[in-house]
Amino acid sequence: MVPAQWLSKSSAVSGRLEQILAGFWHTMAQPDNALRLRRALLVLLLVWAVVALSRFIWALVPSTEPLPDAVQAVINPIDTTATATVMQAVDLEQMLAWHLFGKPGASVPDAPQVVEVQENPRDGIEDGARETRLNLLLRGIVASTEDGLGHAIIENRKKQQVYAVGDKLPVPGNVSLAKVMPRQVVLDNGGTYELLVLFEASQLGKASAAPRPPPRPATEVDRRADEATTNMAKSYRQRLFSDPQSLADVVNVTAVREGGTLLGYRVSPGKDQQQFTQLGFKSGDLVMAVNGISLDNPANTMVLYTDMRSATEAVFELQRGDQALTLSVNLDSGAVE
Repeated sequence: MVPAQWLSKSSAVSGRLEQILAGFWHTMAQPDNALRLRRALLVLLLVWAVVALSRFIWALVPSTEPLPDAVQAVINPIDTTATATVMQAVDLEQMLAWHLFGKPGASVPDAPQVVEVQENPRDGIEDGARETRLNLLLRGIVASTEDGLGHAIIENRKKQQVYAVGDKLPVPGNVSLAKVMPRQVVLDNGGTYELLVLFEASQLGKASAAPRPPPRPATEVDRRADEATTNMAKSYRQRLFSDPQSLADVVNVTAVREGGTLLGYRVSPGKDQQQFTQLGFKSGDLVMAVNGISLDNPANTMVLYTDMRSATEAVFELQRGDQALTLSVNLDSGAVE
């Protein structure tokens, strides 16, 4: 019963609404009523537009009222109570007395000067140098410094003399003292460095260091005072630079090696044996050096060739059998043009 009554009432209500809406639309359909409705809607639309426009304009105008500060969460707040307990007054006068940036008016020190260290030209010249064949004996060291400068007492032909670094020695060729060391000196023999070792004569030195005895002086054959030998030697030097092949008439030269090492050159007479003998040679003599330039190195032949242009004498170091011999001949003071 209840659903039937509820359905009858709802149908009655909907019917009434339909009547009311139909009456409203009929009334609004009248021309005068429709005109009034449009005017009312137009007025409402204008009022809404004015309000919206005023809000937009006020939004563009900056506000003079201070904005409220945003509340931000502080992660590590400063404890002012604890800081206040450790703060102390700063003594400015004491800090100024420290002169952290220098004293006022103090002179600025000059920049340090860079000293260029020059390399010593004598360093290491003794490395690889061989013992000299020159007829010289080192009798003493007068002074020696770390840079190789100093003086040495050198004996030649039983005469001793003090020489400084750079001094020319009294032997044929371009030989000078190049470096002084504690127990030896270095000689510059035409661009080749050679060693001259100091031999001590004291018994204490022999007992402690046991140095080898100095070499036995070679027998000297001096033909420099013989005028005929001098003229012959001069002519041979001229032929050496003008026509080297012509010297084969005087001397035959053969290289001598021992165990693959060049010892020197063995000489024998050529076509003219008398001239060969007059110069002081004998067949089979082994020439090991000329003017202190050793002949055990083929490269020294060019050094000797250049040295003979200006040499005033020629000193041959020979091995005649078991005897060491020095043969000296004069070449006069003139140089070959």
